[in-house]
Amino acid sequence: MSAGGSGRKRLLSDERGVSVTVGYVLTLAIGAVLLSGVVIGVGGVVDSQTDRAVRGDLSVLGQTTAANVESADRLARAAEADRSNAAGATNASVSVAVDLPTRVAGIPYRITVDNDAVTLRTNHPEATLEIPHAARLNVTPASVRGGPIRIEYDHGAGGTGNLTVVER
Repeated sequence: MSAGGSGRKRLLSDERGVSVTVGYVLTLAIGAVLLSGVVIGVGGVVDSQTDRAVRGDLSVLGQTTAANVESADRLARAAEADRSNAAGATNASVSVAVDLPTRVAGIPYRITVDNDAVTLRTNHPEATLEIPHAARLNVTPASVRGGPIRIEYDHGAGGTGNLTVVER
């Protein structure tokens, strides 16, 4: 027999093969923890950047829409001032087409217009931005999907006309 003891005792006390397996498992576990940390950290940054991008884009689109509502208001008032009141004269009408994107940062949005302001809203991330406008004519309250819109004015047979925002 060998000097180290019986064969079975020597085999049970031999731990040389365990170190390779334990080292491999520990390396995989540490790698998984580090990768999870990176994914979670980067995910938070991406969400934050998306939120900032959405709010920035909504601000630009809100200002553009409010400016076009005011432009349509000025055009409609000028058309009313130039319109003949004679019998058989045509009614004043104005149409302003506004090309807006259908999505901001890849997210759909809605535009709501009323007498006081233009409001833009997204659901995910939840963001709402209200831009006041200075239109003097009545604005028919409307809510449309983001994208190309038209701001219309039509002076009907009686009363004053209204500005209306519709989808194109």
